[in-house]
Amino acid sequence: MKINKITTGFVIQTYDTDLMKWTGQEFVAGDQTEYEEAGTARILTPAQIWPQVPEPYLPFLMQQPDEIAKGQNPD
Repeated sequence: MKINKITTGFVIQTYDTDLMKWTGQEFVAGDQTEYEEAGTARILTPAQIWPQVPEPYLPFLMQQPDEIAKGQNPD
């Protein structure tokens, strides 16, 4: 079975008006987390997924924006 872990959070993005480019972003995970069986609407609890052990840790490996030439749109 495949499980989707859905973590609600937000992103703080920093734009430097002197450099005219995005200089960074911070990803903030919230406390709200849901688990669902992938491909279904079936909601699960951590105890149903990992009944004998704690949930394995998986870090959020978010990337910083690439340097973008002045005035260039990334899209």
